[in-house]
Amino acid sequence: MTHPEQPGRGRPAASTQRLAGALVLLAAVGAAAGFGASWAFGEHTGGQGPAEPVVASRPSIPVDPSPELLRDPDMPALAPSIPLERQSVGAGGFRMSVPVPQGWSFSENSLNEWQWRPPDQPPFGYVLRVEQVLSNRRSIEWTLDRRVDELREDESNLDVLSETSDSLHFSFVTSNHLRHGFLRWLDLTGSDNAQVEIAVTGRERDVPGMRDLVARVAAGMELGGTGD
Repeated sequence: MTHPEQPGRGRPAASTQRLAGALVLLAAVGAAAGFGASWAFGEHTGGQGPAEPVVASRPSIPVDPSPELLRDPDMPALAPSIPLERQSVGAGGFRMSVPVPQGWSFSENSLNEWQWRPPDQPPFGYVLRVEQVLSNRRSIEWTLDRRVDELREDESNLDVLSETSDSLHFSFVTSNHLRHGFLRWLDLTGSDNAQVEIAVTGRERDVPGMRDLVARVAAGMELGGTGD
């Protein structure tokens, strides 16, 4: 008699053979399914060799090819906490007093944009730029978003490394040189619009000094000032 809690006990030999065959078939199907899943996820380690990487047919973001980078100019890295001195730029009611690196050469790009860089510096070193953007009459948030769009259109291998509500740190490649840039926007009158853009650009080794410089220039910028 077969016990009700032991269903396999007391079966005839033919039934036992059929059950064994079914179990072997299920085991084979399960092994094949497991092999297929491991192959799909790139985890197969058998004798067939590693799975080939799958290339996305429609990548969501175009990727620039990696260029061969040229060597940066051999000059000391921009150090944090370098001495600053005040210089006045601009005109009329929006003349500004700007803390800039002591001893750096000054150049006026236009009536509302100015640059400072170390004297006799070779190309692809570091540079500070200040620009009045108040005529745009746009919020800092809008200005930042628009600037990112412009950078994506204009620069190769752009990588946004960090972003806040009023600042941006990014890297890009120009003329086969890896560059880092810091941007900061200020509202000096409480208008809720971006009025000044501060930019510092340099090499990867200059990043600590650039981050420090853009923060100190932003903190010390004031409306007003007299001629030099």
